[in-house]
Amino acid sequence: MDEHKRNILIIAATTAAIILLAGVNIAYILATFTPRTSEAEETTSTAAIGGTGTSAPKRKTVVEHQKPLEVCERLAPKAAAAYTSKGEDRDRLVKRYFTTDAQGLNIPTDRIAEQPDVQASGGMNAGTDTTATCSVWTGLESPWTLTYQWTADKGWKCTGINGPLEGAYTTLGDKTPDEKGQGEE
Repeated sequence: MDEHKRNILIIAATTAAIILLAGVNIAYILATFTPRTSEAEETTSTAAIGGTGTSAPKRKTVVEHQKPLEVCERLAPKAAAAYTSKGEDRDRLVKRYFTTDAQGLNIPTDRIAEQPDVQASGGMNAGTDTTATCSVWTGLESPWTLTYQWTADKGWKCTGINGPLEGAYTTLGDKTPDEKGQGEE
């Protein structure tokens, strides 16, 4: 084989390999899941975190298993805001972020104090693949503490919320109970 034919064969083989490699990359990109990040799709991404989206399509979606740090930074401040809110949609939001038997949900909403008007921020205290303990600062002296559990069917849900000693809850009466349990008025 002369050198000219050999060069043409090498160029053709290289071109075919490049085209094949580009095709495989395009197929891989189209086949992989891309997380939604726009505000218009927040309801759907909230469903992936563990809530229920009202405008989500009626198809089976993959529940993204976020890391505990992401849950504490993104989801916990929203759950604390839902818990402390006095708005009409509080019950709907609490159902989105909390389990039905979550600790702290038994406290009446009128006992939860108004929170300072600041942007809440969350951080992780501890976490594993299926649990997380988060702190959410709402402008009070101490943060709220939220515990989370991850399940495959519901995603991340808050299983308990505890407020700081001062500023989280309103007090009953102006006296502390005496030994007989009296004193609150």
